[in-house]
Amino acid sequence: MNFLYKKIFFYFSFFIFLSFKSYSAEVNAETFVLKLTNEAKLIFNDKSLNLESRLKKLNDISQNYLDLDALAGYTLGDYRDKATSAEKDNFNKLFREYFIKNMSSKLNDFADQELKILDSKKINENNIIVSTKIFSKKDAQEINVDWRIYSKESKLLARDLVVEGLSLARTQREEFASIIASRGFAGVINALETFNKSH
Repeated sequence: MNFLYKKIFFYFSFFIFLSFKSYSAEVNAETFVLKLTNEAKLIFNDKSLNLESRLKKLNDISQNYLDLDALAGYTLGDYRDKATSAEKDNFNKLFREYFIKNMSSKLNDFADQELKILDSKKINENNIIVSTKIFSKKDAQEINVDWRIYSKESKLLARDLVVEGLSLARTQREEFASIIASRGFAGVINALETFNKSH
């Protein structure tokens, strides 16, 4: 009987340990999202920054919080396995610049918004979904945003945003796939270069 109690206690303790570990990961991911958005808001609230300085600071944030190389690879779709190392390196470099400039232009009103954590869920060993709601004071809008946070070598990085059910990573992948289908990989490179030069 004592052996049975010990066995039950062992499994119970092991279950508690795993639950606590998962809970800690989720809390860490929530803190990560809050820190990321707070740092971004500081940049958009700083009216002393010119465009070049803002882009530099956003690039610094991306280095610490975003897994842009993984995102770039995902958006290439099937062509990722066909591209040479040189093509991938060039694409990743152009994609990073494109992503930063694109986000900068789209998030001009971000300083006005407040973010609230709704929930978080560990979906596998490396991925956690943090569900949030963003409130805009300017137009009283509420937007549901899910953050896919990836644990990479004990470091958390954001890999995707799902805005009102729409994955930004998947949308970008579909856009690039359309360009590759009609104009080839060179068409994507040309589109990125054109965007980067004009912004």
